Amino acid sequence: MWPPDLAPDQAISTVGVDGAQPDVALVHDVALLDDSELLGGVSGMVLAGSRHERLTADLGRAMTDLEESRRRIAEAADLERARIERNLHDGAQQRLVSLRIRLGLAEERLKTDPGAGTQLAKELGFEAEAALDELRALARGVYPPVLTDRGVPDALRSVAMLVPLPVYLIEGGVTRHPIEIESAAYFTCVEAVQNALKHAHGATGIWIKLSQAPKWLHFEVRDNGPGFQTDGAHGRGLRNMRDRIEAVGGQVSIESEPGHGTRVTGTIPLR
Repeated sequence: MWPPDLAPDQAISTVGVDGAQPDVALVHDVALLDDSELLGGVSGMVLAGSRHERLTADLGRAMTDLEESRRRIAEAADLERARIERNLHDGAQQRLVSLRIRLGLAEERLKTDPGAGTQLAKELGFEAEAALDELRALARGVYPPVLTDRGVPDALRSVAMLVPLPVYLIEGGVTRHPIEIESAAYFTCVEAVQNALKHAHGATGIWIKLSQAPKWLHFEVRDNGPGFQTDGAHGRGLRNMRDRIEAVGGQVSIESEPGHGTRVTGTIPLR
């Protein structure tokens, strides 16, 4: 409350009046009004102490803000490193896995048909250059150009052309969306395809289905390989999928059992 209530033998002296209210209000005996020098000295000491406390509090808040800022910067750096790592693992690595498989095919072809084997080896050279280009782009934090330019369906078609298994893409009505949504769907599908190449031995095809509802983007990747027993102990691939999809508010699941192939499904909410 300002001004404060005073007893009959009290007076008030204000110190450091900068605005509507003083910095410090010194309540003292009325007799001190006759000793201006003493009153001024005490007032100065009180004002200095008050401003010191204020500066200390301001410094404490600034240090807290600085620590919070450093924490956010560190978290952002960790998230960026994790994003680049996932992109390298889920994107460029898929090209390299495909390249490794086709190198084995080229080696066998060279034994039976040297001419065709040589031609295949030349084609693999171009694919190696494309893989290097994608690695450089991802290291700079850039998404695959076909994804940013043309969207998820065309980006997955470009992946399907490099896979040594037949890939059947079914999509309809899938429009463009923010890059965080498109990249989550794209890289999750690529990871599922990559897992099929590595683990679905004997599979004759991979099927990718994309669909869109007014508020959801759905995707499904399945193969007709041998399948496996899901026991909840999934590896890095599924963890990457879940991290990506959950980061944009979606859900992803994997279904498989021996003799019935594997199916990865996901749903992402649209803004």
